[in-house]
Amino acid sequence: MPEGLNDIQAMLQRQACDFVRRSISSEGPGAAKDPECLMKMFREMKGAGYPGTLIPTAYGGEGGGLLEASIVVEEVAAGEPSLALMLVNHLACSNGLSVWADETQKRRFLPPLSSGEVIGGVALTEPEAGTDFHSIQARLEIRADGIVLNGNKCFVTNTWPGTSCYILGFFKSPSGLAVALIPSSAPGFYLAHRYRFAGWEGLPNHALVLPDCTVPLDHLIEGELAHESFERWYDGAMVLTSALAAGMARACMEEAVSYCGERRQFGKRLVEHQSLLFRLVDIATSIEVMRTSLYLAASGLDKGLYRHPEVCMLKLFATGKLEEIASSAMEMAGGYGYTDDCRLSSLYRDAKGLQLFWGSRELMRLEIASALRLPVDT
Repeated sequence: MPEGLNDIQAMLQRQACDFVRRSISSEGPGAAKDPECLMKMFREMKGAGYPGTLIPTAYGGEGGGLLEASIVVEEVAAGEPSLALMLVNHLACSNGLSVWADETQKRRFLPPLSSGEVIGGVALTEPEAGTDFHSIQARLEIRADGIVLNGNKCFVTNTWPGTSCYILGFFKSPSGLAVALIPSSAPGFYLAHRYRFAGWEGLPNHALVLPDCTVPLDHLIEGELAHESFERWYDGAMVLTSALAAGMARACMEEAVSYCGERRQFGKRLVEHQSLLFRLVDIATSIEVMRTSLYLAASGLDKGLYRHPEVCMLKLFATGKLEEIASSAMEMAGGYGYTDDCRLSSLYRDAKGLQLFWGSRELMRLEIASALRLPVDT
């Protein structure tokens, strides 16, 4: 049993590991490069209950916390990072609704997300505003007959033509930061170009254009979002991102160990060369520290403890260390590691992109410096 997990959580981890292996083997190699295959794999998760991990049982969910969600995300990421990234966005959407929606809204919107019938996403980033929500320019206007949304959003994951989705969108309103739920069927909901990244092949991710997009009044989830409430929700998303990093780091370790255990140079296996053996030991040590910190942060947030600086430190460490691990593992595989035939090259590209997901390393450092009361030039 992994350190820090009880019997039920350890069982959840084993089940998630088995599910991912079965799902990936059934689709075959290279399936994650196809968005349609990724969407199919996500829909298969509903049988295991993973889309509803953070949704209370009263609304059809599993009633788990961030620790349980982190366990699932880590296992999915070890098998297929793009699928795990989709799950993180879905969980961030459903978690926002669980926290901010009123009872009527929860009973209406959470069950479809829990069952996987509808996939969730988040629209926060804009062309001139990343994770700096103070700079959001997309506008929300409340009228007698509904809510009108105007603006552009970037990098919205889980958007795909013909797929039913709920997007948790953040907007500027006369009273401050507002949150609205935007169904993909809403008039004025348009997917612009699809982003194709250096990594994350197959990820369904688009720019979102909202010209006079109209949604009913009951789709206003939060009319005046407090900074602390936003920050706590954001902390949950960063913890799940760190879980993704932990899973990908494990995948790098497994690939490197497998290759070094078979490949021979200078009359012996690579793993018998002390320099490479030490690299593998360093990777294993980093993963252990990463997972221990992950479980502590997730448990702390589940208990209502406010740990924003620690969560920023976790994400900064996890995503930065992942890039180092992926780079080192790829080097261990030599020229083969740099080819598309080797999974390590894909993991390295994905690792670089994860450093930007839910806030860059520079943003994390600014948040940490502020908490430490160091001089921050904004």
